[in-house]
Amino acid sequence: MGPMSPTPDREGRATPVLPEPMLAVVGDLPRDPEAWAFEVKWDGVRAFVHADGGRVRIRTRGGRDVTDAYPEIAGIADALGGHDAVLDGELVAFDDDGLPAFQALQPRTAAHGRRASPDEVEARPVTLLAFDLPSLDGVPLVDLPYVERRERLAALALDGPHWQVPAHHVGDGAGLLAATAARGLEGVVAKRLDSRYRPGRRSDRWRKIKHALRQEFVVGGYTPGRGGRASTLGALQLGVHDAAGTLRYVGGVGTGFADAELRRLRSRLDGLARASSPFRGRRAPAGTRFVRPELVCEARFSAWTTDGSIRHATYEGLRDDKPATDVVREPVPGEHRPPPPEGAMTEDRTIELPDEGDVTLDVDGRELTLSSLDKVYYPESGFTKGGALDHYARIAPVLLPHLRDRPVTLKRYPDGVDGKAFFQKRAASHRPEWVATTPVPSRRGTIDFVLVQDLPTLLWAVNLGAIELHPLLSRADPDAPGGVGPPRSLVFDLDPGAPATIVECCRVGLLVRDLFAELGLECWAKTSGSKGLQVYVPLNGDAGYDRTKPLAHAVARLLEDRHPDLVVSRMAKDLRDGRVLVDWSQNDEHKTTVTVYALRARTRPTVSTPVTWDEVEAAAESDAGADALAFTVDDVHERVREHGDRFAPVLHTTQDPPTLGDGER
Repeated sequence: MGPMSPTPDREGRATPVLPEPMLAVVGDLPRDPEAWAFEVKWDGVRAFVHADGGRVRIRTRGGRDVTDAYPEIAGIADALGGHDAVLDGELVAFDDDGLPAFQALQPRTAAHGRRASPDEVEARPVTLLAFDLPSLDGVPLVDLPYVERRERLAALALDGPHWQVPAHHVGDGAGLLAATAARGLEGVVAKRLDSRYRPGRRSDRWRKIKHALRQEFVVGGYTPGRGGRASTLGALQLGVHDAAGTLRYVGGVGTGFADAELRRLRSRLDGLARASSPFRGRRAPAGTRFVRPELVCEARFSAWTTDGSIRHATYEGLRDDKPATDVVREPVPGEHRPPPPEGAMTEDRTIELPDEGDVTLDVDGRELTLSSLDKVYYPESGFTKGGALDHYARIAPVLLPHLRDRPVTLKRYPDGVDGKAFFQKRAASHRPEWVATTPVPSRRGTIDFVLVQDLPTLLWAVNLGAIELHPLLSRADPDAPGGVGPPRSLVFDLDPGAPATIVECCRVGLLVRDLFAELGLECWAKTSGSKGLQVYVPLNGDAGYDRTKPLAHAVARLLEDRHPDLVVSRMAKDLRDGRVLVDWSQNDEHKTTVTVYALRARTRPTVSTPVTWDEVEAAAESDAGADALAFTVDDVHERVREHGDRFAPVLHTTQDPPTLGDGER
C-alpha cells in the first residue's frame, strides 16, 4: 500500500492518507528556465489540507493535526463544491504591509494543540496558499507531472477570504526572483514542469532560491537576560546536526524577539532544562543554561564563518512542522561544500520493477530473475516482496559497506512475516556462480556462508525471502583458525521485557554510553527494528573475542548491580519482566546480529535504524512506549538522504577495549 492508498475512515468512507510533503533543495536558478515553473517562496507553515464531505483536516509537514488552530480554513470545504481534495500549501499570516511574515504567524502557531480563540483569529487571520494537489476525489495524482497537477488545481477556482492558489510563472525565474527581492519576499521555488510528486523525498527537481541566508536551528540552551530581560532570556544558543547526527554548536541569536515571545520562550525552555550540554565539539558560552534539544527556531543571518558559526542572527520564530533531529546546515548557493561523508547516499539506487509477476533484470552486469513481486510480505500494511526488493536496492549504497566481507546468515520468510521462518547459514547449492561464499568451521563441520558483496547478491538473497540479514561481527579470514578475524565491534543488544519498551532500552543505552565514555571510548546506537536498542562500541583492531566477551559480560553485570530494577544480565526469561536484558552473549565468533538498515519481521516494515544520542535521550524521557524510535522504510530513506549513513563511524573508528584482570572475569 503506497503513501496515497485509500483507507477507510471511522465512518467507513475511503479517504486518502495524507502524504509526507515533497521537499526542495537549496540551489540556484536552473540554466534551462523554459523547462521550469517558478513560484514565490512563502514565509509560513507547510501544511496539508484534506477537505472531504464538508470536513476539513489540517496537518503540518511533521504530521501534527493542527485543524483546530486554523478554524477560518474550514470554509474551503464549501468552496470545493463537494470535491474530496488533498491540498499541499503554506499557511501564511500577513503583516501590516501586506507581506507574509513568519513572526506574524507566531501567535497562531502557539495555538497548535488547541483551538484558536475568535480573538486570535480576528487579530491575525491566516490564509492557505495552495500550490499542489496530490489527490483529488480519492484518486492519487502524484504520478502526474507538475504542470497537469497545477491545471487541475487551477480548475478548482479556489479564491476565497482565507484560501488562494497563487500564480506560477513558466520560464521567467530571473524576473520573479528580482520582483520578490524588490518586495522583500524570501525568494522563489523552481519546479520542473515534468516533476512527479514524490512524498517524503527531497529532490533537485524542486529548488528553493533564497535572497538572504535563513534556516532552522535547534535550540540547545539560552543565556540569561539582563536589565529589562532579566526575567526572560538574553540569547538562544543554537546548533545544527552534522552528517553523523551530532549536534554542533553554531552560535547564538539575541535579537528579533517581541516581549510576548520572550515570555513564551522562557516558559517552554524552563520545562526542558537539563544539566549537561547537548552540543558536541565547540562549547556554548559560559553561563549557558542547557535544555533538551527539542525546539526548532528559524533565524536570518548574514554569513557562515570559517569555524562554522552564524553572524548577525535575527530570530524569526519557533517551528513545530520539522523535527529537531532533521535540522542540518543548509548549503549556500555557490559555496564550496566538502565531499559527502563516508557512506553518504547522495541518490537512491532504484531498479524498475513491475507491480506483479516475475522479471529478469541486468543488475550491474549480472542476470537476475526476481519472482512473485506482488506476494504480500506484511499483511497488515500490504507491503510486498517487490517493496522489500525496492528497499534493499535503494538502501544498498549505505548498507553494503556494513556487510562487505562478513559471513551472513539469512533469516528467510518465504511466505511473509506471518509464515514460517528459518535461519539459513549454509549458502544455497542452487546459488548463481557469482555469489561469493567463505568457509567457516563449526562444531558440525565447515559451513560455506554467503558474502553479500554487491547489489546483485543482496537482491538474490532478498528474492529468496531473506527479509532479515544477520552478519557476524567479524570479517572473513580463511587463514584464521576460526575462519574469521577479530570482532569489528563490541555489541550490546538491549531487549525489553514487557511491560518495558524501547523507552527503558534507551535509558539503559545511555548508561552503556556513559560507562564507556568514562573509559574514553565512543559508542553508536541503532534500533533493532523490532522491540529494542543496540549499542555498538567500534574496535576495528586486534582485540579478540577472548577480551570482548568477558568485558561485555562484566559491563552487563555491573549495570545490573547498579540498576537492579531496570537491568538484568541473565538470560532466564522469568527475570526480565519490566526490565531490560543487556544481552552480552552476542560477542561471540559464532553469533550474528541483525545488520543496520535491515527490515524486521514485525507487523509493519520497520527497519533497524541508526539513531543519534539526542534522539535516544529524548526517547528515554518520553512516554511514547513501543512507538518511540520506530522507523519504517520511507522514514529511513528520508533520514539517509538528509544525513548520510549515521552508522558509518562504526566502520572505521579504531578503539582499544580495556583488558579485565583475572579477578574481574
